[in-house]
Amino acid sequence: MVKYAVTVSEITKRYRRKQVLTDITFQAVCGEWIVIVGKNGCGKSTLLQILSGTKKPDSGTVAYFGTSAGNKGSVYRKYCGYVPQENPLFEELSVRDNLKFWAAGKKQNIQQVIAQFHLEEMLSQKVEKLSGGMKRRLSIACAFLELPPVLILDEPTAALDIYFKESILEWLSEYQSMNGTILMASHEEQEIMRADRCLLMADGKLVELQEDKQLRMKEIRKFFLEK
Repeated sequence: MVKYAVTVSEITKRYRRKQVLTDITFQAVCGEWIVIVGKNGCGKSTLLQILSGTKKPDSGTVAYFGTSAGNKGSVYRKYCGYVPQENPLFEELSVRDNLKFWAAGKKQNIQQVIAQFHLEEMLSQKVEKLSGGMKRRLSIACAFLELPPVLILDEPTAALDIYFKESILEWLSEYQSMNGTILMASHEEQEIMRADRCLLMADGKLVELQEDKQLRMKEIRKFFLEK
């Protein structure tokens, strides 16, 4: 029997007169990597915010491992880690103190994450002094601290150099191999090619793209070239 990590049913969201999401429905099995692509402003970030519990839908439901999330913050905290586009860090605190805060009950994982994300030389620095790319790297590290069963990432490698992009993708591959489920919005070809499935968002709806990864990229290039 297939075990679904995430079940999204008929999610809709409107901002004033603009319908942003319309009857969004899909499922992600345990250990699956799904990338959502689409033009800027199409609603990808709004969908991920709803999946992470930071924004409420107008209608529809989100469930993790068969448990309806609803308005229960405890369900989102238990099952998912979220990396938004905007910086979620405490600017006035040091890197070390941010890691301690986001680790919550998993402080034993801090040293491992410090090594994996090469944070050793910046631990005492205040976040406000870091570059945009360094803040991004720290944000992702904080999401990984609790090793949640589902990771939700909004353009996770934006502002990172090639070396750290590859490092993040390798870590995500390792996380997936441990049966972790990844839901990601991205424009990056590397991330799209690594994903098991790719969903295209347009006009507030999701369409599943080709399973063949080369054909998938052709569909995406054609879509972005269209006016």
